[in-house]
Amino acid sequence: MSRRPLTERAGSMRTPPGQRSRRPAREPRAPNDQEQALKQRIQRQCEADRALLMAAQPFTARLLMQLAIVAVVDDRLPTAGTDGESLFVNAKFMARRSEEDRRFILAHEVWHCALGHHRRQLGREPDTWNRACDYEVNSLLRDELGYCPADALYHRRYLGQSAEQIYADLCQHPSRSEQGSVLDEHDITTLATLPGQVMDPDFNPKPVTPEGARAWQQRLVATAQQFERQQGSLPGHLQTLVERLRHPQVPWQQVLASFIHQSLGGNRQWLPPARRHVHSGLYLPSQRSQILTLAVAVDTSGSCQRDLPHFLSELKGILGACDRVRLDVMDFDACITQRRTLHEGQLHELEHWRCQGGGGSDIRPVFTALEQAPPQVLVALTDGYIHTPSHTPGYPVIWCLTEGGRVPAGWGQTIPLEGGCVRPAMLDDLLDVMPPMRRG
Repeated sequence: MSRRPLTERAGSMRTPPGQRSRRPAREPRAPNDQEQALKQRIQRQCEADRALLMAAQPFTARLLMQLAIVAVVDDRLPTAGTDGESLFVNAKFMARRSEEDRRFILAHEVWHCALGHHRRQLGREPDTWNRACDYEVNSLLRDELGYCPADALYHRRYLGQSAEQIYADLCQHPSRSEQGSVLDEHDITTLATLPGQVMDPDFNPKPVTPEGARAWQQRLVATAQQFERQQGSLPGHLQTLVERLRHPQVPWQQVLASFIHQSLGGNRQWLPPARRHVHSGLYLPSQRSQILTLAVAVDTSGSCQRDLPHFLSELKGILGACDRVRLDVMDFDACITQRRTLHEGQLHELEHWRCQGGGGSDIRPVFTALEQAPPQVLVALTDGYIHTPSHTPGYPVIWCLTEGGRVPAGWGQTIPLEGGCVRPAMLDDLLDVMPPMRRG
């Protein structure tokens, strides 16, 4: 009996028990004809949904007109997402959603752009921040549309709250992050770099830039002005939101957090975070060999005592995620009355800090004491009625002024704790003069 050649028989041999057969990996492919037809159908549906929104929610629809809707079939984009110029939707995902859901998702995407969520993240933990942003948008749209998908993140407690406020609440109550799911993908630029079995050439998002984020804020204000001229005032919640963007303010905690995050950031390679998220809402990845050196000067005058506990608690929260911290804390009146150096394991002592001194008047001894080992930044809690050096030091200084305080010097950055906010330009100015990180 003739036998087949060994090369032929090899293909028919059974795989030995306990071993998986090795199949060649399939090459990525573009959408097939059936998927292309689905793309075209969903594209038409989404454009029709946008037109219907113009009658029902004209303000949101006007914003949505500034995004190009692009239906795709791509494994890398399971739901929807936007880069600020295009709104990409997975055709298979949208085909499973109701008409109301589709309109909600389109509106959801454009409000991420209008609210500038990408530029507001700073150092916050990405997953929790994404959920906070969805809560903010969904609460706004639920109030405007009277509808929210059943599987979306929504709770009436968050109506009127910013993503930053919601983020802080989610950090305090992690279980609330599990009540629903996100409807979209927030970092589609990264998704586009990943491999996939079906890769649609139409899925080509652009990187989100700070300029693009600022442009969206300007578009929102301009669209609101046009809407008010043609159709009267905006609904109450939208009016409040637009007014906030017309006259933006940055919380003082965000100024401090932004500086610290930027000083630890850059293009370095980060390790996993050293600690759990902190109550202040800032997430800082850790890096071995990096030391954050921060000096804190506390004016011992009576006006500062009221704000001191909250101020130090916020500072502890901001620093709590840093892998290595050197904190130089000084009380002063006419001289330095108390000085202690704290490291990351001692930050809890800030919550029980008690000032020593009889009323602040001269911060110059603080600057003298720092000459031999300058910090990366000096943060001074004061009412401003103090003597200051005539020249600037070689590092940034942040004056945190208590209620009724005055600007103590013509240099440094001033943050009024009363009202808790500063101009956004102040944050940019501070980061412009930030020194490079010291290595320990």
